[in-house]
Amino acid sequence: MAPVVAAASSFVPAAVHLAWQLTTSVLPPSRFDELTPGRPRAGLAPLLPARTCPCPSIHARSAPRPPGATCEFYRFGRDLLDEADRHRLRWSGSTLVAKDTAPAGRP
Repeated sequence: MAPVVAAASSFVPAAVHLAWQLTTSVLPPSRFDELTPGRPRAGLAPLLPARTCPCPSIHARSAPRPPGATCEFYRFGRDLLDEADRHRLRWSGSTLVAKDTAPAGRP
């Protein structure tokens, strides 16, 4: 019984933390539509969630990006069981250079 309690005492907090991260990294499609490439992050910050998605798919992370750009991923919705596509924002410094939808796991 002790191993089960020990496992649960680490698994449950980790699962709760991951669920919190996933539900607070949601960028609704209406806000995504308002993001305009070429604008600085400071002007777009009110539209962005507090955090990025902590676990985009391998396919989404490996997609080509402009040289020197960094990518951030956001979830479409709060459904934790759905492996949905992600919003992908590409930044060069503090300027949004591109936005698109990154497939969840298919090429």
